[in-house]
Amino acid sequence: MAKGFACLLAVSALSPSMAGQQSSQDSAKPVDLASISIEDLMNIQVTSASKKAESLSAAPAAIFVITGEDIRRGGFSSVPDALRTVPGLYVVQQSSHVWQVTARGFSNEYNDKMLVLIDGRLVYSPTFGGVFWDVQDPPLEDIDRIEVIRGPAGTLWGADAMNGVINIITKQAAKTQGPQTVASVGVNEGYAGRVRYGGQIGDDFSYRIYGTSNDWLPTVNAAGAANYDSWSITQGGTRLDWAVTPKDTVTFDGEGYSGRIRDVPQILVPTSGVALEEDSSGVVKGGHLLGQWKHSFSDRSDTDLLGYCDWTDRLGLIDTEYRNTCDIEFQHRYSFTPRHTVTWGGSILTSGDTWDESFSLSIEPPYKRETTYGSFLQYDVILAPDLVRLVAGVKLDHNGYTGFEYQPQVRAVWTPDKKNTLWAAASRAVRTPNRIDEGLVDRIFQINPAPPPPEFILYSGDSAVKSEIVHAFELGYRYEWKQKFSLDAAAYYNDYHNLAGLSPPGDPIINPSPFYIDIPVTVINEPKAQTHGLEVFVKYVPMRRWNLSAGITELRGASPPGTGYPAVADNPLHEVNAQSKLDVTHFVNFDASYFYNDAITHLLAPLNRVDAGLSTKPIHGFTLSVWGKNLQQSRHVEAIPTAYLAGQIRRAVVFKAIWEPGESANKSTP
Repeated sequence: MAKGFACLLAVSALSPSMAGQQSSQDSAKPVDLASISIEDLMNIQVTSASKKAESLSAAPAAIFVITGEDIRRGGFSSVPDALRTVPGLYVVQQSSHVWQVTARGFSNEYNDKMLVLIDGRLVYSPTFGGVFWDVQDPPLEDIDRIEVIRGPAGTLWGADAMNGVINIITKQAAKTQGPQTVASVGVNEGYAGRVRYGGQIGDDFSYRIYGTSNDWLPTVNAAGAANYDSWSITQGGTRLDWAVTPKDTVTFDGEGYSGRIRDVPQILVPTSGVALEEDSSGVVKGGHLLGQWKHSFSDRSDTDLLGYCDWTDRLGLIDTEYRNTCDIEFQHRYSFTPRHTVTWGGSILTSGDTWDESFSLSIEPPYKRETTYGSFLQYDVILAPDLVRLVAGVKLDHNGYTGFEYQPQVRAVWTPDKKNTLWAAASRAVRTPNRIDEGLVDRIFQINPAPPPPEFILYSGDSAVKSEIVHAFELGYRYEWKQKFSLDAAAYYNDYHNLAGLSPPGDPIINPSPFYIDIPVTVINEPKAQTHGLEVFVKYVPMRRWNLSAGITELRGASPPGTGYPAVADNPLHEVNAQSKLDVTHFVNFDASYFYNDAITHLLAPLNRVDAGLSTKPIHGFTLSVWGKNLQQSRHVEAIPTAYLAGQIRRAVVFKAIWEPGESANKSTP
């Protein structure tokens, strides 16, 4: 395999002269993303930074965009897999279905400091405070772009966006017309299939219908034997887009899924001397319905009304969750003049969940519904045209745990010329308590190796726990040079207060029948913690049809020993990722990626990972590709386990075929 890729690299080196010999007929064929200028890429329209369309280069935040073409060329098998390429994100795979995706520290299985949305629908669990990535599986070919904000975004997106927001935006139905079939087979990875059909009724109504099925193979243990952690999911859905009038558009989106998880967590029972490894096979199912109405009064004023309901049934020994969530949001943008714009809105989010109880894990009360009311106001003013812009705003929320919360921000952008952009921000954001913080009763582990009597650490939530708070200060710089080179850098300092932690052990609690002893610890708010760091992304186009890019992340910080999830102790201090995208010919692409995470002391060895792939379009409508993943070693451990064991990720070879006869008509610029 190594010799084969060496040959491909040799062909890549010769490709510029080969490209120069193409006929005039070939030069008229569509050119791939690798030949798009840096200026065009920096002008990609984003909406997550200020909830209005603006160019990426002018956004007053540390924002990174993964385009649909990046996803196609990256050979990714899931959304978290694609997020590896984002500077400032720490993304590792723990098992076949468990991923850790965090920004600016606090790595763990349930990242409670970063919101994740799909088309405006919140997929962050208000029960656990985190994201189950195994069921966030939109068809990759239908994703228009993924906008990732590192840093606080609570003013616009609400509580729990302390360290960032991941906003997944799918394509409009009009851009996914005709049939499409996708199939992939992975040695050591798994199998996936997707079918989609898009059509139109008249000139104003577009739709698509899709179905997917994924079956992921298990990871392996240190001896190379398969773990009990395979994963499968099947889903189907539809999207409808209707231009009711020239000023009104309506979108409907619906989806349902069903899957099966296999895991073996350690479970405690009062009559056993040691923790038992129990089969945690379970079914997950759920779905959502979403509707959105956008109305434009004029070029100066528009409104956006979004509503959805989402339900989840997740059966397992640890992650059991029966939850339903509904949300309605309203937003109005009004420009008094071309230089003064106000955006305001409000929302009502309600979520109810039911818990099963066991000796190891329960929540009190077993059923509860929480409703959060929110409003926000943002003022955007251009102080000097094409030179200085100021954005200021605040979000006010009321929740059932801590009452009123406020999240203000001030952001400024200075653009002295078309090549240079400097931005700065100061923000306050919060993470509000959840059901785990308030009512969890969890026997975390057993102290003594054998009875009598067994002794357990008993974790208990506390209804008096306060919201976590961060005061964040950011400084960013962007530079573009001759459509060949760009630099995007962001430095930050985050000052945290009231981080969730554990109290010292209390007096033993003796339970006579059956006979066991609980040593209680309670959730408390810890004093100050801080993180600071630097995130750099560079892009270079050495020649037409060849793009090189690299991201560098430096993270430092400290938190009290009792913090539930430490600020930086479970994160690498240095991260590097690099990508090469080369159009060997108009219809042959050779791409490669490199990922490096330095060692986490006493916990993980350094990670060096190389992925490389070749794709081609042998005939119209067909795309064939082969990807080698983790080429440098047979297997490795990427993540630090918490609730579940961490398996070893194996070297994989993935073959993929796409049939889309109408692809030329569906090409779109994000």
